[in-house]
Amino acid sequence: MRYTVLLLCFLATLAQAQQIDPKVFVALESARTAQQSGDLSGAGRALNDVLKSTSAGSVEQALVQQRLGYLAIEREDYAAAIRWLQQGLAQDQLSSEAAQQDRRNLAQLLVQQGRYQEAVRLLEAEGVGNLTLETRRMLVQAYRELKQYRKAIPLAEQIVRANPAADDVWYQLLAGMNYELERYGEAVNWLQVLVRRAPTNSEGWRQLASMQSMAGQQTDAAATLRLAYEGGVGLRATDLNNLVAMHAQAGAPWQAARLLNALIKQKLLPADREHQLRLAQLWQASRDREQALSAWQQLAQQSGDADYWLQVAYLQYQQADWPAMQATLAQTRPGNAEQRRQVQSLRNAAAAAQASP
Repeated sequence: MRYTVLLLCFLATLAQAQQIDPKVFVALESARTAQQSGDLSGAGRALNDVLKSTSAGSVEQALVQQRLGYLAIEREDYAAAIRWLQQGLAQDQLSSEAAQQDRRNLAQLLVQQGRYQEAVRLLEAEGVGNLTLETRRMLVQAYRELKQYRKAIPLAEQIVRANPAADDVWYQLLAGMNYELERYGEAVNWLQVLVRRAPTNSEGWRQLASMQSMAGQQTDAAATLRLAYEGGVGLRATDLNNLVAMHAQAGAPWQAARLLNALIKQKLLPADREHQLRLAQLWQASRDREQALSAWQQLAQQSGDADYWLQVAYLQYQQADWPAMQATLAQTRPGNAEQRRQVQSLRNAAAAAQASP
């Protein structure tokens, strides 16, 4: 990890030369020379030797600890770098510019080491509005890792608005964090940006259609898939069926049913027995009895299958629609003992329900 701010630290030391012990200044310059020549061990010895002669809470001690921190960064000993930078800042003796830069570099180290909460505390204390765009990017990363999406999203939005050409990962990040908060409509908006950026990416179209469906925009989701299909981005019937199955498996049968219904209406999936049966099952699983009843009736009328008529009768029983249920059972033609048992069971249950006060 390289920090261009090393030069700033050297300049800060020079600026404070009039205020510090000459012996410490000489040691700092000696360490700088050794470091520049690649003698990191020599630089470390010079700094550690002079550190012993500095007073606690002094500007000399803060400057030596600061330099030890950046030396540790060059050695890629980040744990030591964090300790030294923290100690140098704790002296509260560095110039405001140097301290600010140290805090931001320290926060970056903390993020890289997975110490996100410490990084957040450090940056929030500085005031989010005072942070550079680059530092805000780092803060977004920390918030995301801590699952503090409500704090991360406004900052991420600032980043992409300041630079609309920002990498795709920022738009994906915004879509993902809004999804985690169940703000599906907002997630749709960011995924639409990605689709416009990469119209030949089939995965982007699938993600957009899925999010539209999660947002209750099943008709829009079907239209999205139609555009992708007509655009030749490689979507197949299996992709559409998988999208429906994903919603069902995620515990959202109502969304799955609406999406499947829209796909059938748009002729993206065939209205064959398999899809009609799946649609009837999804409406029933989502407890939309009116839609489920209509779907089962259509299947039963087309096929004459006794199992489908029994499903119709069962839904009519749940709605206490006794005349309709009796009419359905009358036209049911059970083909085996189990079907006959179910017919009789429904008739007995209906008779008992009607007889009870």
